Amino acid sequence: MHMSRARFRWAALLAGMAVVTQAAPALAAPAQAKEPVGAYLLMVAPEHGSVTAVNLWCRPDGGTHRSPSEACDQLESVNGEVRRIAEKQGACTLEYAPVRVIADGRWRGKARHFAKTYPNRCAAVHQTGGVLFR
Repeated sequence: MHMSRARFRWAALLAGMAVVTQAAPALAAPAQAKEPVGAYLLMVAPEHGSVTAVNLWCRPDGGTHRSPSEACDQLESVNGEVRRIAEKQGACTLEYAPVRVIADGRWRGKARHFAKTYPNRCAAVHQTGGVLFR
């Protein structure tokens, strides 16, 4: 699957806006004693349809992800490397609707990047452990 540059730029802009929107209250609050162990921007880009993006912080867990604690537990078990997360067993349809998942961030100060295209969203969710991109 090929994502056009314009579409990728829009996705990055929207994702950046989501991060800034989430960070604004933290900037206004007093400095917290502890920085997160991990911080990620997670994007799902279907070949046809809207790109979705969420952010995830780990230890303390938070962000716009639906299940930050579960997602952070998975990342903790693989030292923040999405490609090492064990596949979640389950059935998916054979529908061909390509989707690209992207995880960009840092784990314990080290840059982490993961991007892979799957035949459909169900396959993407299951093959990345069932939590990060659901």
